[in-house]
Amino acid sequence: MIYLRKFRPDKDVGNKYKKWMNDFKIHKFTEQKYKKHTLKDIKSFVKQKNKSKNEFLFGIFLKENNNHIGNIKLGPINFIHKTAEISYFIGEKKLWKRGYTTLAIKEIIKIAKKKGIKKLKAGCYEMNKGSIKVLLKNGFKQEANLKKEIIFKNKRYDHYFFGKLI
Repeated sequence: MIYLRKFRPDKDVGNKYKKWMNDFKIHKFTEQKYKKHTLKDIKSFVKQKNKSKNEFLFGIFLKENNNHIGNIKLGPINFIHKTAEISYFIGEKKLWKRGYTTLAIKEIIKIAKKKGIKKLKAGCYEMNKGSIKVLLKNGFKQEANLKKEIIFKNKRYDHYFFGKLI
């Protein structure tokens, strides 16, 4: 169904990726919505992650046609405590609700285990039902709830944090 692969900034970062990063519907529940993304910025970000020793950015690709459909990031990693954060998005909106994020998280768990990580963490806005569902489906448990931490459309919402021992 899918595979994860590190990005090649000069080959994998193009106008489709830039369009995703500037699409409010895709990033309305992330902090990315506050920034205007350029190709130069995105390529710089990818290059920075490719050089990092504690953050790893992967594209989510369909096996059937090698089509890039989204991203998933592992990190930052705390090697002392063997913990890491994950974040993700599916940019191809027509592929939402098809299980690709669930599969990508399963793959990132395998990668995290190989790096010696013992616990993964993820955060999301309380109204991000899709992210909550996919985390629970992958065995994450809600560990914290920061009350009224997020402002979204002029209302305050909670910020949930999930964790999973791996």
